[in-house]
Amino acid sequence: MVDCIFQNAIVVTMADSLGCGVIQDGAVAVKGNCIISVGETAEILKKYSAHRYIDGRGKLLMPGLIDAHAHTGVSIFRGYAQDTENWMSSRVFPLKGALDVKARQAGSMVMLCEAIKAGTTTMVDSNEEMLFFAGNHVKIGIRAQLSHTVHALPLEKAEIEDGTLYPLDEKVEQESLENCRKLIEQYHRSNYGRITCGLCPLGLDRVSADTLRVMGELSEKQGLLMHLHLACGNREVRQMQMRYGKRSIPFLDEMGLINERLMAIHLSVATEEELQLLAKKGAAMVLCSGSEAIVDGNIPPAAEFSHYSSRLAIGSDQTSGGNTSNLFYEMKVGAVLNKCKAKNAAVFPAWRMLRLATIDGARAIGMEREIGSLERGKKADIIMLNMEEMHLIPLVWEPVSNLIPNLVYAANGSEVELSMIDGKIVMENRRILTVDESEVIRNASEQGRKLLERAGGKLLEKNPEICKQKKENKL
Repeated sequence: MVDCIFQNAIVVTMADSLGCGVIQDGAVAVKGNCIISVGETAEILKKYSAHRYIDGRGKLLMPGLIDAHAHTGVSIFRGYAQDTENWMSSRVFPLKGALDVKARQAGSMVMLCEAIKAGTTTMVDSNEEMLFFAGNHVKIGIRAQLSHTVHALPLEKAEIEDGTLYPLDEKVEQESLENCRKLIEQYHRSNYGRITCGLCPLGLDRVSADTLRVMGELSEKQGLLMHLHLACGNREVRQMQMRYGKRSIPFLDEMGLINERLMAIHLSVATEEELQLLAKKGAAMVLCSGSEAIVDGNIPPAAEFSHYSSRLAIGSDQTSGGNTSNLFYEMKVGAVLNKCKAKNAAVFPAWRMLRLATIDGARAIGMEREIGSLERGKKADIIMLNMEEMHLIPLVWEPVSNLIPNLVYAANGSEVELSMIDGKIVMENRRILTVDESEVIRNASEQGRKLLERAGGKLLEKNPEICKQKKENKL
C-alpha cells in the first residue's frame, strides 16, 4: 500500500540521459516523501494500491522546477528598479536603505508563493538578514538551500565614483559572517533534510581575501556550495584590478576556490579562457536571463559555457530585476535571448531548457540523486499541469511531438494545478495549502506601500525623471 498514485497522465520523467523521457499514459506511486515507482498506468495499478488516487486525464506530471539562484528578501522591490541606466545606485540603494525586517519577510513570502504556483519546488535563496525570514521556507513547505550573504561594504559607502576603491569594513563583514554561521547551525539539513544551507560571499570585490579563505575552508569542511556573483560587470573587474591587480576568476583560482562546490552566478564579462577554466575545475554556472536582460541589457555566456560543461542551471534572481520568480518565463526568455545572441535558432532547444530547470539544474546544485527527475527512490517533488489550456492546444505525437516545445515556449506557469514537495501536497487546485494567500497579498501590499513612503524622497532625488514620467502618464 502506497500513500498516493497519480494515474492516467502524461508523465515527463526527465530520467532519460539525453532527452526528457515521456510516458503518454503514465503513473507515479508515492510513499512517504519518496517516489516508489514510475511507469505505465496499467503496470503501476497492477503492482500497487493506494490511500489516494489522483486522476491525471488531460494533465501532465513532471519533476518540480529548480530555481538555482534567487534573492527573495528584496522581492518587495518588484517593479521599482527597472528601465534605468543605473538600476543599482539610482533605484536599489535608496530602496535598500529603507528596507526593514517586516518588508523582507513580506516580500520573501509573496515571492515563494509565486514560485510554487508557477511550478518551482526547490529554491536556492541568498539574502542579507536570512535568519529573519528563513522560517518562510519552512512554513510554506518548499525545498530550499539558504545562504546568508557575506560582504564588507556598508550601504552608505556603496555608492562611490567608478574608479574609487570600495572601502571594506571589517566590522560589517564579521557580523555578516557570524550570521552566516548561525544560519547554518540552525537550518542546515533541518526539516528532514528539506532545508539545507550554502555559502554566499556577495562578490569578490566586496569581501576581503581573508574572509574568502575562511568561507572556502567552511565549504570544504562541511561540503557546502559557494554561491558567488562572479565576473558580473566591468565595475567588478576594475575593483579587482585596483585591489589585487587581477581579474576575478584568475584571482579566485589562485586562492584555490574554483572547484565542484562553486556556483558561479552570471559570468557576464567572463572571457572564453575563464569559462574554460571554470568548467575544467568542475564549477557550475547559473543563468538568470530575465534579470540580466532587464537591468543590464545583458545576455550572459551560457551557450559558451555549455560548450565546456553540462553543469548549467537557471535562476530567477531578484524581482527588482527580472520582476518574476517564474521559471517557465526564465526557460523561454533564456532560449530566445541566446538564439538571438548566436543568430542561430538551434541554440538552446526546448528540451535543453527543460533539463536546465530540472535534472541538469539538480546536477548543478549537487542534488541530482534526490531531485530533478521522476525515478524510483528520489524525493517526491512533483508538479501536475493542466494540458487542456488553449495555448497548449493542439497536442500531437506523430510524426513529431510538440509537447516539449509547447511546455517551454507556450506554458506560463498558470497551468500548474498541483504541487507535491517532499511527498506532501503543498498546492492543489491552484491554492496553496500551507499559508493564507489573501493574507500574504495584503501583507506584501502594505509593506510595499510603507517601503515607498520611507524611500520616496531619496528615490526622487536620485531619479528626477520619475516626476516627468508620472506627469506624462508613463508610470
